[in-house]
This record gives sequence, C-alpha cells and structure tokens, in this order.
Amino acid sequence: MTAAGKLDAPEAPSDVDTINIAVVQTESRSGQWQRNIDMVAETVRRLAAEGSDIIVLPEFFATGYDLEGDIRSIAEEVPGRTSDALADLAAQTGTVLVTALPHRTPEGTVTDSSLVVGPDGLLALGHKRFLWGQENSVFTPGAQSGLLVPTPFGTIGVVICYEAGFPETVRALARRGADIIAVPSAFGHPRLHVWKLLTRSRALENGVVVAAAGLTGRTGGGPRFAGHSVIVGPRGRTIAELDESVGAVAAVVARNSLSEARREVPYLQDLLRLGGIAENTSTTEKTLERN
Repeated sequence: MTAAGKLDAPEAPSDVDTINIAVVQTESRSGQWQRNIDMVAETVRRLAAEGSDIIVLPEFFATGYDLEGDIRSIAEEVPGRTSDALADLAAQTGTVLVTALPHRTPEGTVTDSSLVVGPDGLLALGHKRFLWGQENSVFTPGAQSGLLVPTPFGTIGVVICYEAGFPETVRALARRGADIIAVPSAFGHPRLHVWKLLTRSRALENGVVVAAAGLTGRTGGGPRFAGHSVIVGPRGRTIAELDESVGAVAAVVARNSLSEARREVPYLQDLLRLGGIAENTSTTEKTLERN
C-alpha cells in the first residue's frame, strides 16, 4: 500500500473494455526446437485471427522440460533464438506472448525465466525464485518472485508453475495492478488436483483472470505432465479448460467484471482499508492454554 492509501497499480489503458486471452497446451520434444516453435506459431496465428490479444504458452515449450538432460547446453541468452522467434511472431500477429525458458545470464548462471514479448519486441524478463524439487540443483533462483508487465491489453502478472502456489506472490502482483495472472507451467500429473485448486484459488482471492498454460504428455523419459491448461475468471469459476490433449482455448472477459468480483468478495479492499495484516495478532502461551 502506498502512503496515499491506494493500490500502487499501473493503470491499464482506459479503452480496454475486454481481456481477450488464450492458453496453448503442447507436447514438446527435446532436441526438436524448430518443430516445437512451428507448432506453437501455427496455433498463435489461428488464435490471433480469432481475436486473442494475450496468449500464454507453457514453460519450456520450445526446448522440452527434461531436467535429466544438459540444461546448460540448451539455455539461451535473451535476446536469443526463442525470444527472437517469439518477438517476430508477436509482431506478425499483434499479440502479447508469455512463456518461460531456460536462460543463460551474462554472468553464466542458468535460470528458469519468464519472458513477455509484444508487437514491438521484448517487454520483460523475470527469473523464477521458488524452484520445485530437482530444479534447485539445476537453476539459480531469481532475486524476486513474480513479474509485472503493463501491456496495451491489460497488466499481466507472471508466475512460473510452482510459484503459483505462493499466494503471497500473486497477491503482491494483484495489489500492484495485475489484471491477469499468467502461469506458464510444466506441472506434474501426480499433482493435478493441486493445479486445479490453486488456479481457481488465486483467481478468487485476488479478483483476477488466471491463464495457466501447461505442457502435456512427456518430454523424453521425463515426468508425465498434467495438461489441463485453464482460464479462470475473477470469481474463481473456470471459463475454459483443456483435458490432456494438445490444443488451445480462448476466452473474452469483461474488464469491469474484475472490479465487480473484488466488490463481491472484498479481500483486496479490506487489506487496503485495514492496512494489511495487523501486527498484534500473536497469541500468547497463556491464551493458548485457556483455549
């Protein structure tokens, strides 16, 4: 909260009345970068022709997600071949594209990084802070979790896969002005129930649209992915969802439905009104004993 008592939100353009958003679900293959790019490009062109402005792609869709492989050898600098290919695609289609890729920093470290490109090129690059399982032995964590990107089509908050399970990160993005939470993912199938729960919860808690795009199938001999890419509205209701098939779904959400949802379930307003979580809520041992 700012000193003036307002959400420190970068205002979305006043002429944006609807959020036109899509998620793409792919079965990516290691060592077949061009094939992976071409399949996504065909889908993005179709979605753009049908009216989608913001398109969320899975985590590591271009390289495949296989932590047993040589991640360092496929990690890219930005600008690099994946970011350049997506920037060209965004320019051709007039869209904003969101994904995550293995990134090699100028210092030589490897990060799992979110990438947002638009019609005019690279918009933002972020680095996953909360790493899942074996990722901790492969990637260097980012300095902060979550990325906030104002675009002509609305303000996008980006969290990568496991990070969507941290409500603190998503709440901070919403308070800073995110209309949409984009979640590029390679979510494991054994935790499909977690995926379904957290995508709806983050939308409801914050009155935002959650657009979560995941891999499906397997990358080589790696884990089975959950699929079920989904768009959830600001009231926590699923608008569109895939099963485990390769494909895409799109939705159009009225932007005023975000403010309406936030009035109906006023989590953000009450946090603002009361100044956050009070410091005097600790319970003494004696109180615990009495209860």
